[in-house]
Amino acid sequence: MRVSTLLTTNYRLLTTHYSQMSFKTKKIRSDKKVHIISKTSKIKDAGLSIIKTNAILIVIICVAVFGIYKATAKVSSIISDISSGVSVKEILLSVISSPLDEDEYGHTNFLLLGIGGGGHDGGDLTDSIIIASLDEYSNLVPMLSIPRDLYVEYNEAGTYGDRINRYYELSKLDYEDSVEDEEEAQKLALEDTAEKVSEILGIEIHYYALIDFVGFVEVVDAIGGIDVYLESSFYDNAYPVEGTDYFQTFSLSSGDNHLDGETALKYARSRHTTSDFDRAIRQQEILNAIKDKTFSLGVLGSPGKLKDLYEAISDNFVTNLNFTEIAHLGKLADDFSGDSMLSQVFTDTPWETAGFLYAPPREMFNGAAVFLPSSGDYSEIQDFANLFLYHTDLFEEQIPLQIVNSTKHEGLATDTMVYLKRYGFNVTRYGNAARVGETQTTIFNLAGEELEGSKTLEYLQKMLPGAVITSEIPEDYSPINWETEADIIIEMGEDFIPYYEANYDARFYYWVSE
Repeated sequence: MRVSTLLTTNYRLLTTHYSQMSFKTKKIRSDKKVHIISKTSKIKDAGLSIIKTNAILIVIICVAVFGIYKATAKVSSIISDISSGVSVKEILLSVISSPLDEDEYGHTNFLLLGIGGGGHDGGDLTDSIIIASLDEYSNLVPMLSIPRDLYVEYNEAGTYGDRINRYYELSKLDYEDSVEDEEEAQKLALEDTAEKVSEILGIEIHYYALIDFVGFVEVVDAIGGIDVYLESSFYDNAYPVEGTDYFQTFSLSSGDNHLDGETALKYARSRHTTSDFDRAIRQQEILNAIKDKTFSLGVLGSPGKLKDLYEAISDNFVTNLNFTEIAHLGKLADDFSGDSMLSQVFTDTPWETAGFLYAPPREMFNGAAVFLPSSGDYSEIQDFANLFLYHTDLFEEQIPLQIVNSTKHEGLATDTMVYLKRYGFNVTRYGNAARVGETQTTIFNLAGEELEGSKTLEYLQKMLPGAVITSEIPEDYSPINWETEADIIIEMGEDFIPYYEANYDARFYYWVSE
């Protein structure tokens, strides 16, 4: 692969894999999965957004709406049918569909990429990198964003690397030198990119979908714009003017905002006054807004609007989904109604969900700002991807936890709080225990029967080896003697110290960038 001149530092990811957890379970396909959310559930992590709507629609928007009417002979025939007033559902059901590829756990994983496209600076840089995981026997589609500045190795020897957002670009350039057909070079580069993302997350990727900025703008305009709500005003005084070395000011007011395609693109791309992680969250927010607007207007059931969408994106979208697989996605819509969609972004804040990255000193990378996995390899990133994509129960339940340190080991409660919050546990308080010198690490279930069968309790035992769960609450933690809003108290005992010390470098330490 062609080597970037930007980053030449030989940064080898450590090969030691510290992963000791596995949350995956193979599916038994007898009944569809039903998610039971605790009455005490509270979603508190700002990086986690739950949108109560049709979960499968995000995949339909990203791959079906952005690709269902790609310019092929089959599509031309379908558009002709649309003009005669046949409903989209009838059209989809009239096509012989084929099942989607799945991994051994029953999930179909999509890589969704956004690029600038021709006419834009860095037109093949992937500004948006999102994994959407579809389980046809579940009613959730979790989405996980990878920041564009994540540093990755570009060859097996690990001697060269660059930001992940250049991986597709450089791979495509390499293939353009060796194959005559430009579309084939693009296809091979997308396959390489999917393979790299698969390596990072430790999951199989079945399909990819790529859209450029032109297609994005025209799609938003084709549906009449989108609506977003901002908790606070948004301001960027250094948004680049395309094709020049100049900058412009871009701002949005707090409250409700109606965005056309160009404005939505600026909102999605802006990064100079916010972080790369904030931008990834905004990109997922915009995907949700496109989905909401599309289905509120009934675009998929409107021949005219559907044809407009086709015309808007026919030259700006690439996917390896074939038509029968896209038709299968359309057939799933009736099975996924009124449920949830989860979204999450990897960050460099260690006490936030998915905070598994850190920013090394720039001089290590010739002045470039990049992110590295804080554990030195992809083990924690893969463990989190495993948990978030395959075990959404924890992120639905969000049961409030309190961690208390009964040992003489200073900082144990703090380090355990960071450790658990990174994996999505809702730790609301931490500090010293009511008792000192307890030998056993104990998970006290204050809510009793209400939490029996909770996945949070199950996963806590995986995260804290040797901990025991009990609903028998000692007098020290009774409501009379101990004030807490938590439904679970984790009392750290002396028995946890050996595991903590043995795994400190892998699990409990964290970077704080200067």
